[in-house]
Amino acid sequence: MKKLILSLCLLSSGYLFSQNITWQNVTLNVPNENSQAVFNLIDGFYSNIEIPEGVRVSLWNIQFKGASEKATHVLNLAGPTDALVEFESRKLTPEWDAYVAQLNSLTDSDGFSVTAGTTLVRYNLDKWQQPIAQSWQFIVNDPYSFISTFADLMSVFGEKSGYVSIGQTSHGNENGESHYIYATYPDLNTALDFSQMNEALGGVTEFGKLTRTITRVMMQSWE
Repeated sequence: MKKLILSLCLLSSGYLFSQNITWQNVTLNVPNENSQAVFNLIDGFYSNIEIPEGVRVSLWNIQFKGASEKATHVLNLAGPTDALVEFESRKLTPEWDAYVAQLNSLTDSDGFSVTAGTTLVRYNLDKWQQPIAQSWQFIVNDPYSFISTFADLMSVFGEKSGYVSIGQTSHGNENGESHYIYATYPDLNTALDFSQMNEALGGVTEFGKLTRTITRVMMQSWE
């Protein structure tokens, strides 16, 4: 019954949950002197491999983060689950092994991580590729209330926002983090001035503890 009520609530709030995607984040700690070499390596690999329809690979520079966050970049892969699994199988080649070995030689292991999960609710899909993104990680004690409360708050200003998703981290999660909120912006000024998102986040803290947040800037994407 709770699932039915939540679905009706999300529909009335303008959310889309029929087009959810799976994602994988690889965080990298790149020394400044290796930044261009790492970009060239990643660009060279993903520009020369067939990427399944619906899958996007993107490289991001982390602009704002907490003191404990060692990573400097995020390599994101996102798309339908079947397509993402197919893409992973295509990478099992000697070229992939050489790429990983070179990437390891150019980055520091401190700050490396691999996480994966799925979106649960998505909003403003046409703004998915905006170049600035911010994510908030939570330890959620009441997923139903967390999602439905945020949906209610988003209904007030959702049309003014960029792409927004609420999702679950299912692999590689740290410190009990279970859910996240992810939002995009057209530019950094909008990201810094968008106080309405902070208002919406304040409404869900009763149902989940905010553990950390990062803001990142897209460097390149491949599809």
